Amino acid sequence: MFFEPHKRDKSLLPHDPFKALIVPRPIGWVSTMNQQGQVNLAPYSFFNAFSTEPPLVGFCSEGAKDSLTFAKDGGEFVWNMANWDLRDQMSLTSAPLPRGESEFIHAGLSTAP
Repeated sequence: MFFEPHKRDKSLLPHDPFKALIVPRPIGWVSTMNQQGQVNLAPYSFFNAFSTEPPLVGFCSEGAKDSLTFAKDGGEFVWNMANWDLRDQMSLTSAPLPRGESEFIHAGLSTAP
């Protein structure tokens, strides 16, 4: 089967089936901080480990979301794996909060250095 995601009929396939190729699709948390000290925490399912020497982890952001802009500004990000017990907090961190409002506080989570 040959499929071009960008040419799909969105009335038949409103969600891109390409994103369902990897299942189950784990969700990780990406935490970032910009140079002004603002923090961001967001769930991402488009992430992976790419190398062990050196150890490389990456994530994909569709658009210039806070995670991407903060990672570029601060020069780093932290990838976190949430377990089943943190599922409700992870869901809360996907809320479209205004820039500068902390997802950590919104979800009742603590930060670590």
